[in-house]
Amino acid sequence: MTLRFIFDHAVIFVEDLRQAADDYAALGFQVVPGGVHAGGLTHNALVPFADGTYLELLAPTTRWKLTVVRLLGATRVGSIFTRRLPILRRMIKRIRSGEGLADFALGTTTPLEEILKVPNTGEMDGPISGGRMRPDGQRIAWRLAVPRVPALPFLIEDLTPRHLRVPENVSHPNGATGVRMVSVVTATFARTTGHYQTLLGREPFEAVAPIPHSRAVEFRLDNAAIRLLAPTGTDHPLRKHLARGEGIYNLVLRAGRAANLDPVQAHGAQITLARG
Repeated sequence: MTLRFIFDHAVIFVEDLRQAADDYAALGFQVVPGGVHAGGLTHNALVPFADGTYLELLAPTTRWKLTVVRLLGATRVGSIFTRRLPILRRMIKRIRSGEGLADFALGTTTPLEEILKVPNTGEMDGPISGGRMRPDGQRIAWRLAVPRVPALPFLIEDLTPRHLRVPENVSHPNGATGVRMVSVVTATFARTTGHYQTLLGREPFEAVAPIPHSRAVEFRLDNAAIRLLAPTGTDHPLRKHLARGEGIYNLVLRAGRAANLDPVQAHGAQITLARG
């Protein structure tokens, strides 16, 4: 079976959704209210792009739930509880480390049951039902497959029309039009590269690492690229990021100008605007 994936969205964990939405608006993004997720633990706002990709600003619905989420990763009870919530389990270490890029998803039109049958795609939990209620009362639904390899993205399959989940025809004052590249940091370069080869069914391209003393390859999807990065030295800036766990490191967005966004105003997310 040939599997086809596209980059769907990146998740940015924030503590206060309203403040984050205001800050992203100040960075030149049009921010759209998303709604409350099933179960009521989290809610979100979206930064949707013309190419169909988007950024998800994700936050607990109340301050006390923020405390609960962080405690979940620090206790045995929490580890037992999150077994029933695989998507939270894989993000919990990053959430405990503070705001910033927490995860990313690939979209697929292939039923998840079929993907889960493919040999050697790695252990995945799923299909897992998900959804949220938009502020206008519209319910939307999807299903997830969540890899147990933390450096791999989770997979999302829409059950309701995608345009209900992702607003269309949204433009941004800063000129951003979509996601060009997502970078993933890993401590096990060869193993992680192999996992991506198996899941995506394609060979990587050699790439020049943007950080000295790093290894890099790229996997190219129809709408974006995934770059894998690994430090080669012990005293390396990526080592600090790896303390948060393997996974998403930064984003490059297509725009009419080049700029590095203020990571403080972006709530810990490393985001670069690039021409084209």
